Amino acid sequence: MKRVTVLSLAVLVASAGAAAFAADFKSGLQVGGFATAYNVKDITGPNKGKTLCYR
Repeated sequence: MKRVTVLSLAVLVASAGAAAFAADFKSGLQVGGFATAYNVKDITGPNKGKTLCYR
């Protein structure tokens, strides 16, 4: 029973630490941010086979 308690406590501490890290993590373009240009290769339509720059 002592092992189960220790294991449960360890899982609780690890998940609390992961939740605290996730709260500070920001992914993707933030509000008001500027998206930079990127190149793609068109595979359909009139520009098929061409590399295009999207802004």
